[in-house]
Amino acid sequence: MIRRSTPLPYLPLANPLDLAQALVLVALLRDWQRLRSEQSSRTMSVDYRPHVVVVVAMVGFLWLNAALLRTLHIWTGIPYVLEPMMRSTLVQSALSILWALIAVTTMLSATRLRARVLWLTGAALLLWVVVKLFLVDLASVGTIERIVSFVGVGLLMLLIGYFSPLPPATEESR
Repeated sequence: MIRRSTPLPYLPLANPLDLAQALVLVALLRDWQRLRSEQSSRTMSVDYRPHVVVVVAMVGFLWLNAALLRTLHIWTGIPYVLEPMMRSTLVQSALSILWALIAVTTMLSATRLRARVLWLTGAALLLWVVVKLFLVDLASVGTIERIVSFVGVGLLMLLIGYFSPLPPATEESR
């Protein structure tokens, strides 16, 4: 049964649920920045910035995955239940491509920022995608989704190799 998003058409990331979630995330980030600026006048014994960045990245990753799964549910009629979604070759291929796109974006950003740890995080996600391709996506032999998934991830890996070399290690990280 395909669910409709009446009365408005469903647009990924531009629907009421995703917009409300984005606004909550922006409000939390602004509140954290306000608290940080208030505490900067006082001496802080612990720098929470790296922890907040990791939490925001994880929330963003989960949000994008949920938005993808909702989109597939509404547009293709795959039931929004864990077991049928995980058995769907379309869902598995879409997740592989989404994760590879996130890894590419992370690695390209890390190259521009010269952030080695961020680049290695993107590389770890890409490694996870490759493992998923061979263990999960290969189980559905002969599907067009599997072929698209392998070709898409392969092209994204070529882009990484060309545009995003590993940033050099700094003296602090050696």
